[in-house]
Amino acid sequence: MIKDSILLISFSDLFVNLSAGWFGAAFIIPIKIRSRKKRIEALLLNMTFGIVYLALAIVLRSSI
Repeated sequence: MIKDSILLISFSDLFVNLSAGWFGAAFIIPIKIRSRKKRIEALLLNMTFGIVYLALAIVLRSSI
């Protein structure tokens, strides 16, 4: 039981870090892209992944 909760906490922390990385990429990558259409696509894709990983972290953390 304890090992399961440690594993869930570890995965939750991993997903929080991945979410932070995706949100960081959402603001850094569009600065370097010249095409407006690709800039918007990159922003939306990175924000979506950031939200998904943050939601996964919340679900895992709340299940402990």
